[in-house]
Amino acid sequence: MTLSAEEIALCAAKALREELETYPKPGLVSLVDQGSHPDMDAPCFLASIEAITPGFAEMAACAAGSLADLQRIGVTMEQAMRKATNGRNAHRGAIFCLGLLCAAAGVQIAGATESLGQVVATRWGGEIPQAEALEPSSDGVAMCRRFHLGGVRREAALGFPSVYQFGLPAYREALSLGRPAARVQAFFAILEHCEDTTLLKRGGLDGRDFARQCARRFLDDGGVANPEWWQRAQEMHREFVRRNLTAGGVADLLAATLFVEDMERKQ
Repeated sequence: MTLSAEEIALCAAKALREELETYPKPGLVSLVDQGSHPDMDAPCFLASIEAITPGFAEMAACAAGSLADLQRIGVTMEQAMRKATNGRNAHRGAIFCLGLLCAAAGVQIAGATESLGQVVATRWGGEIPQAEALEPSSDGVAMCRRFHLGGVRREAALGFPSVYQFGLPAYREALSLGRPAARVQAFFAILEHCEDTTLLKRGGLDGRDFARQCARRFLDDGGVANPEWWQRAQEMHREFVRRNLTAGGVADLLAATLFVEDMERKQ
């Protein structure tokens, strides 16, 4: 099934809405509460999604363009996001991750047979780690330098391994328990492994390690196959809020996971 650029953008918007709907999702904004983000809520996120969706279509249509071309679209998308949210950063990381994946989906329209992640790595992976290329977050870059990490740039340059190695397998394995549960399972699978610069900014290495321990404990106890999974995830959510921890990078990769799964299912 061949999708138009506009249809690809709608898939990206759907993935972002499903990420917002996911709960319990430790420390993050959802339809239920604001998590560890007193300055943002669900209406703010929904306004942001609406504002940036046209940009995803431009990304998909710009598949033959350079990384600099995609960057220019991304800057316009961020401006639209901040206008819609009164200056709040609801989806800067998602613009980066999903923007690249939408562009990769546009390449697939032109006949590419690789996975979306492989397209990103092959076509733009060499440029992405450069300081001037598609800056996803100045705070994120600072955290990467401070802790000597690759961050979301490395994640994208390598073709989103957190999506393909952890998010997608966890999501698909748990689908028999329903999409809401499968999204939570994927969230914790990604949280256990990825280097989230938002977590590092909020809690340093101790906060990062605590989050990983929570994810590992949740998954080792059966994940969403455990009859008490919802209560356990909610308790972790409350503890993240108490500690002022959040995992915005994991949320972006969850949305990327949902987008890739949707696109692969429609092929």
